Amino acid sequence: MRAACLALLLALAAPLHAAAGAADWLARIEPALRGLDYQGTLVHVAGGRVETVRLFHRRDGDRERERLVALGGAPREVIRDGRRVMCLGGGEGPLAFEVTAHGGWSPALALSAAGSLTGYRVRLAGSDRVAGHAAQRIDILATDRWRYGYRLWLERRTGLPLRVDLVDERGEAVEQVAFTELAIGRRPRDEDLEPSTAKGLVSVVPIAGQRAGAGAPEWRVPAPPPGFVLRSSRRDDRGLQLLYSDGLASVSVYVERADPALRAASATRQGAVHAQAFQSAGWHVLAIGKVPAGTVAHLARTVRAVDADG
Repeated sequence: MRAACLALLLALAAPLHAAAGAADWLARIEPALRGLDYQGTLVHVAGGRVETVRLFHRRDGDRERERLVALGGAPREVIRDGRRVMCLGGGEGPLAFEVTAHGGWSPALALSAAGSLTGYRVRLAGSDRVAGHAAQRIDILATDRWRYGYRLWLERRTGLPLRVDLVDERGEAVEQVAFTELAIGRRPRDEDLEPSTAKGLVSVVPIAGQRAGAGAPEWRVPAPPPGFVLRSSRRDDRGLQLLYSDGLASVSVYVERADPALRAASATRQGAVHAQAFQSAGWHVLAIGKVPAGTVAHLARTVRAVDADG
């Protein structure tokens, strides 16, 4: 009897120990990403397209610097110095803007909190090797149909993310980002972190949240999917943008006056990104995000005009 009870206690405790271990691994992501010197080559696979990027990261006391350079296609690069980010290429001209204090520009940072978010469960999933480095695999499982899951490989010594797979409900990767070559502890040179142009940068000021003017209704999704909450609301002269997020996945909902030239309804997909648009009562609604199709459909179809004073 005593042996049977002990076996039962061990069986019940095992998932708790595994969950704690996975959470401990996830907690190492941010210190590694932001505090280490490293450089390497990343490959991004999504929607049948493959993009290769050279990455340089350096920490100088309180100053964090990073540069990503596309190695194929049109010249493109992103340079980050503290909270200031510069984007070059892509046909837009040199741009500069600020990111949040939490470094929200980097999706991998958000994964460190996955174990405490609604709709996700984390577990240890064995050891592997990525880009020549020993790695611990962590599975971040979606517990419902509203979001994708993740497979994450962390370098065993430092906790630095080596590979991230975004996976659907069948466990198939719909997007992959992985280092093919990585030198941890190798300090990038100053010239590796500088933009490749001496042209002046055009500052991009984030659109501040504004109160709706007379006759301009506010919009909300009365019952978003579990875990998704309204993170921001921004208005400009074209319309309104609502950002709903569960802490990892996010969906932008755009509402503007209908243009007769636009299709009344459409649903599209590019890799892991789904979009759905439709027109109703003189308004055009578009929802787009790196989430399953049903999630953008729900947000697009249920957004409603509300009293601006409410």
